[in-house]
Amino acid sequence: MLLASCGSNPETNNEKPQGSDIPEAVVMPEPPVKVMPPSAKSDYIGFESAPVRPMAKTSDGKRLLLTNTSNHTLEIFSIEKDGTLLLSQSVHVGLEPVSVAIKNNQAWVLNHLSDSVSIVDLSLSPARVIRTLLVGDEPRDIVFANNKAFITTAHRGQQRRSPALAKVKGAGDPKLHTPGIGRADVWIFDINNLGNNLGGTPLEIVSMFGDTLRGLAVSKDEKTVYAAVLNSGNQTTAVHEAVMCMGFEDDQYGAVPCQVLDGLSSPKGLPEGYLPGGRTAPGVNADGEYQPWTSMIVQYDRASGQWQDSKGRNFSNGVRFHLPDHDVFALDTQTHKTVASFKHVGTTLFNIAVSPTTGELFVSNTDANNASRFEGSGKFAGSTVQGNIAKSRITVINPSTGNVFARHLNRHIDYGDLKGNKSVKHHSLSAPLQLEVSSDGKLLYSAVLGSNKVAVLPTSELSDDGYWDNKGEEFDPKVASERYLSVQGGPAGILLNEQHQSLYVFTRFDNSLVHINLSSRNELQRIAMSTPEPKGYMAGRHMLYDANRSSSNGESSCASCHIFGDTDHLSWNLGNPDASNIKNPQPFPTQNLSELGCVLVGPEEESCQLLEVINGNGDERSFASMKGPMGTQTLRGMQHHGHMHWRGDRSVGYFGDDTGQTLDERTSFKNFIVAFEGLLGLDIALPESVDTGLKTADVKQLEQDMEKFADFMLKVALPPNPIRNLDNSLSSSAHIGEQFFHGTRRSDGAAQDTPLNGNNADGVNCEGCHGVDHEKGFYGSRGEIAHGGEIQILKVPQLRNLYTRVGMFGLPDRGGFLPSHTKTHQGDQIRGFGFLHDGATDQLLNFLKGGVFDNGEKGCPEGADERHGCHFNAGEIGIPDETTRQGLVDYMMEFDNDLAPVVGQQITVTENTLEVVKERVLLLEQRASTPFVSKLLGGKVTECDLIVLGVVNNEQRGYLFDQIENNYRSDRAFESRLTLAQLMSLGATPDNSLTFTCTVPGKGWQAALDYDLDGILNGDAI
Repeated sequence: MLLASCGSNPETNNEKPQGSDIPEAVVMPEPPVKVMPPSAKSDYIGFESAPVRPMAKTSDGKRLLLTNTSNHTLEIFSIEKDGTLLLSQSVHVGLEPVSVAIKNNQAWVLNHLSDSVSIVDLSLSPARVIRTLLVGDEPRDIVFANNKAFITTAHRGQQRRSPALAKVKGAGDPKLHTPGIGRADVWIFDINNLGNNLGGTPLEIVSMFGDTLRGLAVSKDEKTVYAAVLNSGNQTTAVHEAVMCMGFEDDQYGAVPCQVLDGLSSPKGLPEGYLPGGRTAPGVNADGEYQPWTSMIVQYDRASGQWQDSKGRNFSNGVRFHLPDHDVFALDTQTHKTVASFKHVGTTLFNIAVSPTTGELFVSNTDANNASRFEGSGKFAGSTVQGNIAKSRITVINPSTGNVFARHLNRHIDYGDLKGNKSVKHHSLSAPLQLEVSSDGKLLYSAVLGSNKVAVLPTSELSDDGYWDNKGEEFDPKVASERYLSVQGGPAGILLNEQHQSLYVFTRFDNSLVHINLSSRNELQRIAMSTPEPKGYMAGRHMLYDANRSSSNGESSCASCHIFGDTDHLSWNLGNPDASNIKNPQPFPTQNLSELGCVLVGPEEESCQLLEVINGNGDERSFASMKGPMGTQTLRGMQHHGHMHWRGDRSVGYFGDDTGQTLDERTSFKNFIVAFEGLLGLDIALPESVDTGLKTADVKQLEQDMEKFADFMLKVALPPNPIRNLDNSLSSSAHIGEQFFHGTRRSDGAAQDTPLNGNNADGVNCEGCHGVDHEKGFYGSRGEIAHGGEIQILKVPQLRNLYTRVGMFGLPDRGGFLPSHTKTHQGDQIRGFGFLHDGATDQLLNFLKGGVFDNGEKGCPEGADERHGCHFNAGEIGIPDETTRQGLVDYMMEFDNDLAPVVGQQITVTENTLEVVKERVLLLEQRASTPFVSKLLGGKVTECDLIVLGVVNNEQRGYLFDQIENNYRSDRAFESRLTLAQLMSLGATPDNSLTFTCTVPGKGWQAALDYDLDGILNGDAI
């Protein structure tokens, strides 16, 4: 400054003084050009995939990785010297990543919706996906042992049927219709030799005798991998309503034993095929109204070997299979053989951990109480599950001895005093998920989603039976809870960092990463993750899981049965004997079909007699208060299918009765408000309706929370069908079924309309009840009710997720149905519940043997008579042959969906994979150009938006396929469009990597080009 004042002034000199360090004037760049995104056709669509192993730490302890599920990214953080986290990079992977594990400086990321594994090279800068492996449906967890990767998936999916895996042991046909097949898969890869196939070549696909695995753990010596079944069951099943004796034990029909129709006896059954009598009392509700003759839940009694009702009566002859209840499997990492299995660990198994010192296994789980009956106060029948739905537990397994010890974490709860002590919930744990054991083996940490806590439990207290024998010093939740860490936001995943005395927690409700100091127990950081989820959507998620909000004892929530918004694959008898019957207001267009027998034959006709006891009291418009067993339905995909519950009961309720038949899903969903008090056990006194004038603050708050809950839940969709071909075509058998389903031949009713019923149709094809209209969002249901020959009038159900119900085999002959092909005892099976509203039908094929569907041409087969319904229809209507019957089964397995099967599918192009992936990329382009109609997606779209994300010249880039121009636009406004050949060439350039992904239609622009939709493309915003 002094020199400048004494000499020439550089500001007035055209030349820069020699040796001057004054910088030249900065030239400001032109502001980026805005490119406005296309108009949105649909609202946000969520999937609620559940994190399993969302975090991992590099071996040097310097980086933490997190699967950001809703953002479809892997977040990479640096771990500072004090344990503080700093975000360094986001890597685009597949749709809905739920688990990550690290090996050889590579992160393996499991993408739940994409059915893929993204292998991310962490040694490169920026890190990038270098390979995409294709695996089975809905991968959940991954561990490494002996240079192998072990990955859990469901026993289905297009990838396992790939011809490229023809020589892989365990690949191929999942045999959906074959009894005795394990339906829990582990894909095993050699990490040093992934194979040259399109999606990699597994060493083997091992199927275990369970129903879909979730958590994995590996022994310290890496000789054993342990796998836990998610939907394990609890040895309960339902005896079919047409197998049961008539009536209830306390009425004139069911007071005496009866013989099953086929006369066969099961192991430990009563002699000569007898059942002990009718359904367990009471047969009337508190008003004295007769209730319907439904199926009945029974549970296997291990001491006697019998299937018993809640009074201990022997109904074994009504069940034609065993449920061995294998829950956790031990897999030899060298031979891939199952060397041990452990029974009775829990009903729903979440995660598993191994003690590094003792080798014991700790399994977080819940144990369902569905063998108990009824919701409500329990005053009239003396039974209720109110507030006692599923106990939260940690089960300890000693692999050496095989001993299994289930530890109920909420033993302080007095289930008989539901609302007597609100402070109980402060000590309760609900839905314990991910587990970690401290390096010294002394402490077990668990992320407890439903309690906003991380439980810290001494392993000695869990392992030692002396703390659980009700003698001396005991495990006391009121004492143990003093060690629990309060972590708001719904803890779903944890990672210990003992070097820095830190615990990292992923919270699901607010999508954050939380850093806690274990010494001070203080929350040091809360880092909100990027997410496309709208705030209003996120605000309602806690209502699904938060047991403190939902119940008085802090254990029960909607997610106690609706696991991660889906189902527990059980049936529950949640009628309420203390309640009154109410009227069903829903549309019933096929009502006259129910009365055809009476009209055309007379009152002596069998179906006419059935109407006298329909719904229990003979009123076709009655909602019986004791509805019998009903399978837990998924909460996904409810947006366009009318009223909730199997009967559509929520057409009537607190927020309104749908007497105008609007079929409004939102009001129906909000009518679930009564379940918070009646089923979950919330201490609240709801008035009769929302229109009540004077309401407490608690009631008003719950009403507001139900609005938030609806905002969230009604935007969650079902995943694409994993059975249907990726090009959206049907198998040859399913095509036969489709032709009949939508064809002109009537499957039910009369062959010709009769003038006795006016202008009403007296017969329908399958679609006549199960409506299919993509423009209206109908996939098997228009929201109407129908009489399907059962004892209750039910809502016609949607058919999009029937493939998830496979695994129960064994069903006696039933009145009104052709002889069952599984009536002989089927031996060990994996599921206790199958199809229809109560889960009492083992296979769709047996359902389609209903007499009303039979064409009657062949008459009654040998050993059958008119009781089987084989005298119906005289060859004029119904299913014409067995080929068509099986075709209908396959069509329903591959049924139409809101989303095309290709959604989520992906593949990565690098210099090493260019040639092998070309065909798959062309398939993705083809599907992205194929018209598709879906109300959920906003009407007329294409099957997917094809996006391309990755690294080009060491920069993260994005591209979007334009199906009209047949080229790709980039994330920079002024860059020229690229052809597929040019883009593939870019991906195949050394060190580059591009992943092609078919994402949800309408979401590609945001995913690939403009994340915040502000009009400034991602590449221009850098």
